[in-house]
Amino acid sequence: MKSPYKTMWVMVAFDLPTLTKKQRKIANNFRNNLIKSGFSKLQLSVYTYFCESKEKAIQISKNLEFNVPENGHVTVFFITDKQFGMIKNYYGKLTTEIKQPELFDCLE
Repeated sequence: MKSPYKTMWVMVAFDLPTLTKKQRKIANNFRNNLIKSGFSKLQLSVYTYFCESKEKAIQISKNLEFNVPENGHVTVFFITDKQFGMIKNYYGKLTTEIKQPELFDCLE
């Protein structure tokens, strides 16, 4: 079993312009590329990817660099599995139609 202090999560947060039809298409393509690469949607502009090592996390991050849209802003966070397991999600009473993402411990 891998240590939760050595396994990593790559979290990608981004702001992409969506004012025109062309910009929306570019933003959707970026999201779809994240999903095709194995990322899971946490929120509309926040995606996560589990990695067995820091080296794999860095490689995943470098691959993202080539897909950043021209007017986009993409931030990549590196979080240990232990830290990721401490994330808290809160949902308001009026957002009951939102399906809560299942966060799981990949080491079990």
